[in-house]
Amino acid sequence: MSVDEDRNGVLLVRVWFEDGTDQFRARLTTPVTDGDALDRDQLTVAVASSPDDVSRAVQTWLGAFLRDH
Repeated sequence: MSVDEDRNGVLLVRVWFEDGTDQFRARLTTPVTDGDALDRDQLTVAVASSPDDVSRAVQTWLGAFLRDH
Protein backbone atom coordinates (compact mmCIF):
# COMPACT_ATOMS: atom_id res chain seq x y z
CA MET A 1 0.00 0.00 0.00
CA SER A 2 1.37 3.42 -0.95
CA VAL A 3 0.61 6.70 0.78
CA ASP A 4 1.94 8.77 -2.12
CA GLU A 5 -1.59 9.50 -3.32
CA ASP A 6 -2.90 10.24 0.16
CA ARG A 7 -2.48 13.67 1.63
CA ASN A 8 -0.13 13.50 4.58
CA GLY A 9 2.15 15.71 6.58
CA VAL A 10 5.15 15.37 8.85
CA LEU A 11 6.17 17.76 11.60
CA LEU A 12 9.25 16.98 13.66
CA VAL A 13 9.65 18.67 17.05
CA ARG A 14 13.20 18.58 18.43
CA VAL A 15 13.69 19.82 22.01
CA TRP A 16 16.95 20.26 23.90
CA PHE A 17 18.39 22.08 26.90
CA GLU A 18 21.01 24.76 26.36
CA ASP A 19 24.35 23.78 27.92
CA GLY A 20 24.61 24.71 31.58
CA THR A 21 21.07 26.15 31.84
CA ASP A 22 17.53 25.07 32.55
CA GLN A 23 16.37 26.89 29.39
CA PHE A 24 15.10 24.69 26.59
CA ARG A 25 14.88 25.31 22.87
CA ALA A 26 12.66 23.66 20.29
CA ARG A 27 12.92 23.52 16.52
CA LEU A 28 9.95 22.42 14.44
CA THR A 29 10.79 21.18 10.97
CA THR A 30 9.00 19.58 8.06
CA PRO A 31 10.48 17.82 5.04
CA VAL A 32 10.89 19.93 1.91
CA THR A 33 8.13 18.94 -0.50
CA ASP A 34 9.97 19.99 -3.66
CA GLY A 35 10.28 16.92 -5.87
CA ASP A 36 13.91 17.81 -6.65
CA ALA A 37 14.92 18.10 -2.98
CA LEU A 38 16.84 15.39 -1.18
CA ASP A 39 14.95 13.46 1.48
CA ARG A 40 17.18 14.94 4.17
CA ASP A 41 16.25 18.54 3.30
CA GLN A 42 14.04 20.15 5.93
CA LEU A 43 12.27 23.45 6.26
CA THR A 44 12.29 25.11 9.68
CA VAL A 45 8.71 25.91 10.62
CA ALA A 46 9.46 27.59 13.96
CA VAL A 47 12.01 27.97 16.73
CA ALA A 48 10.62 28.29 20.24
CA SER A 49 11.74 28.53 23.85
CA SER A 50 8.51 28.17 25.80
CA PRO A 51 5.84 25.47 25.92
CA ASP A 52 3.20 27.96 24.75
CA ASP A 53 5.30 28.94 21.72
CA VAL A 54 5.77 25.27 20.79
CA SER A 55 2.03 24.63 21.13
CA ARG A 56 1.17 27.68 19.02
CA ALA A 57 3.62 26.63 16.31
CA VAL A 58 2.11 23.13 16.17
CA GLN A 59 -1.42 24.57 16.05
CA THR A 60 -0.44 26.99 13.28
CA TRP A 61 1.17 24.23 11.21
CA LEU A 62 -1.78 21.88 11.71
CA GLY A 63 -4.26 24.64 10.87
CA ALA A 64 -2.44 25.35 7.60
CA PHE A 65 -2.32 21.63 6.77
CA LEU A 66 -6.05 21.23 7.37
CA ARG A 67 -6.93 24.47 5.56
CA ASP A 68 -5.02 23.40 2.44
CA HIS A 69 -7.08 20.18 2.25
